[in-house]
Amino acid sequence: MGVHVSEESWFSRIGGAFKGILVGGILCVIGVPVLFWNEGRAVRTAKGLKEGAKVVQNIEPDTIDSAMEGKFVHVSGMTQTDDMLRDDQFGIEYNGIRLVRHVETYQWKEREERERKKKLGGGTKTITTYTYSKVWEPGLIDSSKFDEASTHQNPTSVPFSARSEQAKQVHLGAFRLPESLISQINKPEPVQFTIDQLPTETRSMVSLGQRDGATMAYWSKKRSSDASVTPTSEPGNNTAAESSDQPEPIQKIDLEQVGTEQPVESETEVLSEETPAPQTLAATDISSDPQIGDTRVWFTATPASEISLLSSQRGESFQPYVTQTGTELHRLEMGSVNAEEMIQHAEHENMILTWILRGVGTVVLFVGFSLLMRPLVVLADVVPMFGSLVGFGTGLIAGLAAFAVSLTTIGIAWVFYRPLLGATLLAIAAACIFLIIRRGRNASRDREPVERMTEMDLV
Repeated sequence: MGVHVSEESWFSRIGGAFKGILVGGILCVIGVPVLFWNEGRAVRTAKGLKEGAKVVQNIEPDTIDSAMEGKFVHVSGMTQTDDMLRDDQFGIEYNGIRLVRHVETYQWKEREERERKKKLGGGTKTITTYTYSKVWEPGLIDSSKFDEASTHQNPTSVPFSARSEQAKQVHLGAFRLPESLISQINKPEPVQFTIDQLPTETRSMVSLGQRDGATMAYWSKKRSSDASVTPTSEPGNNTAAESSDQPEPIQKIDLEQVGTEQPVESETEVLSEETPAPQTLAATDISSDPQIGDTRVWFTATPASEISLLSSQRGESFQPYVTQTGTELHRLEMGSVNAEEMIQHAEHENMILTWILRGVGTVVLFVGFSLLMRPLVVLADVVPMFGSLVGFGTGLIAGLAAFAVSLTTIGIAWVFYRPLLGATLLAIAAACIFLIIRRGRNASRDREPVERMTEMDLV
């Protein structure tokens, strides 16, 4: 664990606060058009979905009806593909939609915690604490930027990397699915294989266990380093070297039972006890106490599945259907789902996205207004207690201002797109603005008696 203490003077903080005014102004300028654009997008999408619900037509996947050319259609059925997906490093060959190799490495992860304390006079003291934990993470964490890099070193490379392969030719009856729809097919199932089915090179590097119904290949960095130290062959004896130069034929794995989960007694169950190749690690080497640099690999595969889609029929394939509002309708769902349900799902997603973007826009405005008033907080921090009170007040004002501007922007957008709702929102926004102004006047009146009393004392 590393601890660092840094201090910042009041003058430095004042300079930073005034620089923040520029950033705050930019954020306020960005937040308003984002909110306005989001409302237009939401209305256009809602109208487009209503239009789609009125004109959608159901078709059968087995035949291509030229009368449906260019129309918005709904179709359900079972996908098929002849594509063979391969992972040569593990000798896997799979006939399906997608084959994904998942890789995680045991490594150090740094966590940074900051505690800031105000000092009398307006300065601050910041205590930064760095803690470290060992975690399984996809990808590699760069430990060279750690605070304690010398004692927490992560590997810079591992023998296996994550990869994904997807079928290019997928059919739904007589139709060929475009890549944009194939990518939406997602029904992963665990892949099972045994160690004797792996290519010799990979077999000599890993041991096997189980993970969530899938076979997991485990590579131990320490055992791999020990195994790499082999006796030097005698001069003139090149038999071993010559034989090692010959590539081992890749053994393919039949994954017809890709979704079948084998019963296991524990996470480290031995999947195959046949005589392994030289230097093969036993499955019991999958340690409950892994070491930094260890890597685990498992696979998931998406088979040909039943799907439903909404799109525009174009020849023997599909393209996005463009509504009169400019909305593109081009979606796929797993299983047999009728057109009405699919459109309802799309409407629900549109509503969720609309509220998320409203929240994002409001937060952007809040941060912007907070930065605009930040100099007031820093000025009051000469006495920390006063700074905290001013900070609370400016935060409250920033929140009310962000809420009011958000409602005003949304209301103006809805006056443009939805007049009745827009007028209601503008009324609520006006009430928020009135409360802000009234609060400011009340605060001003509270200060007047104090000022008068001070003048009388001077007389």
